[in-house]
Amino acid sequence: MERFLTLLSLYLLLSIPASADQIYKYKDQKGNWIFTDRKPTKDIEVETIKKTSSKLTKSKPKIYTLTDDKVNYIFAQNPYYAPIEVQLKIKFSENVDRVFTTVVPSNSKFKLYESNEEIDKYYYTWVMGSPETLAKSYTYRLPISSLQDHRITQSFNGRFSHHQRPNKYAVDIAMPIGTYIGAAREGTVIWVKDDYHMGGAKEYFLDKANYVSVLHEDGTYATYAHILQGTALVKPGDKVKSGDRLARSGSSGFSTGPHLHFVIRKNIGMSTVSIPFQFIGEDDEPFTPKRGMTVFSPPEEI
Repeated sequence: MERFLTLLSLYLLLSIPASADQIYKYKDQKGNWIFTDRKPTKDIEVETIKKTSSKLTKSKPKIYTLTDDKVNYIFAQNPYYAPIEVQLKIKFSENVDRVFTTVVPSNSKFKLYESNEEIDKYYYTWVMGSPETLAKSYTYRLPISSLQDHRITQSFNGRFSHHQRPNKYAVDIAMPIGTYIGAAREGTVIWVKDDYHMGGAKEYFLDKANYVSVLHEDGTYATYAHILQGTALVKPGDKVKSGDRLARSGSSGFSTGPHLHFVIRKNIGMSTVSIPFQFIGEDDEPFTPKRGMTVFSPPEEI
């Protein structure tokens, strides 16, 4: 029965149209949370979840040329609340390329290259974060704000999807749809996406997940993925403290069921990797997350 109710809730979630501006949340007669885009007609207590996606989130770094007084420039425009590393390849002749790598500060317009010669062809790639920062040892708060126990279903080097460098040291924590997600560490919100309503285990969903990313003072950043559509409580540029609520859990993107995908990442030089970490337990002792563990992290204020 419990599995049936979970699947029913997931079905209702996946039935919400992408254009829905708000989602209604209420409890059925058995106390199970129901999510729908149709306002219940029955006389019951209903919560409204409004969509809070930021247009700024959809902005991407821009690389462009500019000529001033016969001098040719290549500039980078970084819209994020975090630095990015840009690698620029300029073609000088058929067999000669020059490569320049630069860290562009957050929210800035930055000169990458200048020349008195005409700039013919150039190519670029970019990666979030600066490789010049060093990750500090830090014990993370569990990224949950809930009065329930939750089970870790996949951890470091997980066979299902935690075997590539950006996700090698990720953790999946199963939780009912709508569970509050709390910041595991203080920082600045740099990415928010909560505009997608579907999920599944097909390749089509690999880039569809909703998520919140928070930059830490040591240059690492945490990503909280698969959040429920329209439930982000923060926007890019917000400062958050450990334990602050960020969003509600869901099953958006590449997902087999409702859970939180949590990972700490860093740029090591035009390459994004995940890094191992520890959580702080109920006994205030640090522990390394393992598959099958049951974890508990109540809200900061009850």
